[in-house]
Amino acid sequence: MPVGRWCRCRCRAVVVLGALLLALLAGSADATDVFQVPFTTDAIMIPSSFNDLEFSINDTGQIGPDGPWQAAVLMLGFHQRKSMVEPWDGGPVVPMWPTGSVITQLLTTAGGGFYNQSTNASQPWIEFGNDGENDMVLADYNVHQRSEGQGILDSITMMNSRFETPGYANINATIYAMNVSHVTLRDGTTTYVPQVGNLALGRPDDVDLGGTTWAGTSIIEQMKAQGHVKTNSFGLHLGSAPLGQKASLILGGYDEARVVGPVAAFQMMLGEPFVFLADVFLGVETGARHFNVSEFDAPIWQGDAIDAVNEHVGGKKGHVVVAPNPAVPGMYLPAPTCANAAKYLPVRYDNATGYYLWDTADPHYAPLINSAAFLGFTFADQAAKNVTIKVPLKLLNLTLDKPITQTPTAYFPCHDVGKDNDMWELGRAFLQAAFFAINFEQNLTFLAQAPGPAMSQSIVRPFQVDDRTLVSQPEAAFLDSWLASWPSAVPTDPPRRALSGGAIAGVAIGILAGLGAIAGAAFFLWRRRKRAKEGDPEPSELHTGGLHRHKKRRDSKSDGDINEVDSKTGVQEAADTPVNELESPVKVPPSEAPTSPGVYEMPTPLGFGSEAPTSPGVYEMPADPTYSKGEKRPTRNS
Repeated sequence: MPVGRWCRCRCRAVVVLGALLLALLAGSADATDVFQVPFTTDAIMIPSSFNDLEFSINDTGQIGPDGPWQAAVLMLGFHQRKSMVEPWDGGPVVPMWPTGSVITQLLTTAGGGFYNQSTNASQPWIEFGNDGENDMVLADYNVHQRSEGQGILDSITMMNSRFETPGYANINATIYAMNVSHVTLRDGTTTYVPQVGNLALGRPDDVDLGGTTWAGTSIIEQMKAQGHVKTNSFGLHLGSAPLGQKASLILGGYDEARVVGPVAAFQMMLGEPFVFLADVFLGVETGARHFNVSEFDAPIWQGDAIDAVNEHVGGKKGHVVVAPNPAVPGMYLPAPTCANAAKYLPVRYDNATGYYLWDTADPHYAPLINSAAFLGFTFADQAAKNVTIKVPLKLLNLTLDKPITQTPTAYFPCHDVGKDNDMWELGRAFLQAAFFAINFEQNLTFLAQAPGPAMSQSIVRPFQVDDRTLVSQPEAAFLDSWLASWPSAVPTDPPRRALSGGAIAGVAIGILAGLGAIAGAAFFLWRRRKRAKEGDPEPSELHTGGLHRHKKRRDSKSDGDINEVDSKTGVQEAADTPVNELESPVKVPPSEAPTSPGVYEMPTPLGFGSEAPTSPGVYEMPADPTYSKGEKRPTRNS
């Protein structure tokens, strides 16, 4: 059995980058409004510091064996730093899954971890797992983690990655000190020691454990009392480690850029963030479909599962109650939802491991993963409003490694769970594409679509006490943030962008100019027909945009001289050359030049001299000389 070791390193150094400092300070929230927790992949941490973790991916801060993932970071014991740019003095630093649970789980040195009770630790106030089972709720139910240990109060230090003063918070946390802990894999036999602890952001006083009240006060409540945050709340988006999208955990607030489209709000139940799941389906955001069947012949969602909790809390028939839970890796759904989805995907169920494995040799695999295909989840919030969250299949192309498989293997993180399981969960795989937040001040849980890797600039917003929804980005931000990661997707209906004021003005001017040209052409044709009927004499003026300019001619002293000037504009005209209208081939009188720019008379084929224009873009070309009947016309060579 592999023995996992928690990070045994001290925080040897902190990388302080000026560019990162500016980026982190770009949020507009005040220093005492919010507190931003660092992750293993953040630049302020040295990723190689986590290489002592058995399932760490070298020099990246990413963690396996079923991810890769990025975890939040805290420091054991009470520690301080005098300024926001100096290295941390102390440690150890440990990775944690942020959860809505009510008790923080840490593995002790006796169990293969690095936690030792400090001198500040309380006496145990409860014993866990004396019967070999884990009594924890909403922490690790579907990963089959079994632990034994004690409940105590002890010191931890939360680190602020926003480089603000103070850059730390000393917390007396409610801790489950695990002396024994192991995860049993889905094959039912292989086990391993968990590498990452669980950071509880819930409120212990919301839970009554069989008449025993949880000891201690919640982490965020303590930070509020110390002035680090203004509200008991948090916003979380796990991002994508393999795609380089950093995670975000903000205590007392949230990142607006991580919230896209409509937001679903749910009343918390028994102190836990349960939500109503109404539907699961496959879809394509844009471009071609690359599923391995041409038509959908059966529904994916099995909403007829009997859910006693859903009925008890007033959920609609066909819906189920699920829990967003970053402490578990996969998506644990009512059977046979995952099996139905697998019919349309190049995956196969592997009995040896208990996972759906991608068939990377299938010709549909690469185009599908690189397309805009997604697994959609529709939720019905407390107002019976449906909100859909799309999880691109590119995010569901994760990797299994030792001890689950001997070599890296692509897998689809969906698991069918029977109705007797009593707990359906949406874990880290789902939370890569979903924004999850809780405002304990209003007892509300929020879910919304999160953006892809090309998301917009961070906009940090503090939660207000009375906030019952979130400020979000427009729905079009989802497609915009993903297109660069979908090489197989060619937008069939690209996002429409609003015209600027200048563009609107340009369109209006263009329309008016076009109407003017049409009107001018119509007037030209009308005048020409009128003269053809009435036999009007040759006009003596040129119409240019409605302005009548009378030309005064003088005799030329030399051939080709320019000796006539328009008295108003200074435009000169060529002299000595007869200027006549071109003889009509149908023997109609000559007509005026058009009144709108861009309409011209045909040039003479004989190349006689021409009259200089009196306005830009409007020209009257010379006509043939007039000949009497029977008189011979000259040729070009004569």
